[in-house]
Amino acid sequence: MSEASATLPEPPPPEAPQQIGRFTVLSTLGRGGMGVVYTAYDPELDRKVALKLVHLSGDPEHLALARERLLHEAQTMAQLSHPNVVAVYEVGSGADQVFLAMEYVRGDSLRVWLQTHRPWREVLAVFLQAGAGLDAAHKAGIVHRDFKPDSGRFSFRTPSSRETPRISSVGG
Repeated sequence: MSEASATLPEPPPPEAPQQIGRFTVLSTLGRGGMGVVYTAYDPELDRKVALKLVHLSGDPEHLALARERLLHEAQTMAQLSHPNVVAVYEVGSGADQVFLAMEYVRGDSLRVWLQTHRPWREVLAVFLQAGAGLDAAHKAGIVHRDFKPDSGRFSFRTPSSRETPRISSVGG
């Protein structure tokens, strides 16, 4: 494990919600142009999840279209099963927000992973795996539109404990 992954998760800021639907917010995983991703706890299924909270603003018609697009995207992602794509468990909305409850992937972002000098063959192999996840999403009708090193995380779920890149951002 890298030094960066050994650091404690960032606590949610004071203005962050403590609850989103049935989920209890534990920490902040990351922030992006569309919103923020929290580590959260699902008490019904007794598991940790990644909860992407998408902020929406604008007129009511725009909000309705954006929610519809995100719902469709989440439904499509939920049908996708690929070793290099995180699973989507649930989509929900309330007020001016839409959230996606996704599989929690313990590990570093691709950006952090790339900060360590690695042989080019290892980097190529990882990006080919990430590309396979993107290809599977594209074949399911999802075009990411904004894949970047923060759109992927590593998990250690294989029996050999090898790092497996997982696309953890849907849409884009």
